[in-house]
Amino acid sequence: MEIGRQGYHELAMGGGENQAAIKLMKEAAEKGEWICLKNLHLVTPWLATLEKEFKLLTPDKKFRLWLTSEPHAKFPSILLKTSLTITYESPPGIKNNLQRTYQSWTPTFDEKNVQKAQILFILAWFNSLIQERRKYIPQGWSKYYEFSYGDLKAGETVLSEIIEESQGSLPQWEIVNGLLENAIYGGRVDNPFDMRVLKTYLKQFFNNDIFQGSKKLSNILTVPRTSTIKDYIQYISQLPDQDNPLMFGLPS
Repeated sequence: MEIGRQGYHELAMGGGENQAAIKLMKEAAEKGEWICLKNLHLVTPWLATLEKEFKLLTPDKKFRLWLTSEPHAKFPSILLKTSLTITYESPPGIKNNLQRTYQSWTPTFDEKNVQKAQILFILAWFNSLIQERRKYIPQGWSKYYEFSYGDLKAGETVLSEIIEESQGSLPQWEIVNGLLENAIYGGRVDNPFDMRVLKTYLKQFFNNDIFQGSKKLSNILTVPRTSTIKDYIQYISQLPDQDNPLMFGLPS
């Protein structure tokens, strides 16, 4: 079946797009088009509404509804059972993790603010490190923590606002560390040892020395002084494909 680019629509969820998604689905069903709703793990309370509206449709035979989601304990099992499910496991490694992050940021990346681009690179590195550290359980973390795209998105929003408010001055790192620890990532951690690891990473990465380039992230790379997303993607492409435990502060 050929649908064509004009007959395919996608919408990333998580930012108040619920009504727009329902409207788009109804229009696509009527016209026999395809629609893809992404990141449904961010809107699990709304999925019952989506399922109800879907059942009320009388769609054209060409209509298809695609849904993407990260694993989530509250994702409705009925919706899964009534769908043709395809599981995709992202390739491991910090390099691949960073590439996925910047691929998701590409459409809306702000290339006018160098400081914002720099602090988001630090956030992306931190996020990839704590996710990939899960390969080393129990030495890395004591258990598997579900650090997700939602955490990264929340961090992006918070740090962007802090940079905007700083108006060219250096960020207040105590506030940055406190918000990332207490409002976002730390809420998932329930082990004292793991919390010490998380706090150590935050202090190592979110500070003037890293931000201004006098120290390297994980003793490996300096934060680029650019706001162009292509520069960051090129920079990331030069990283090794295989992770070294030393990147995580673990013995090799």
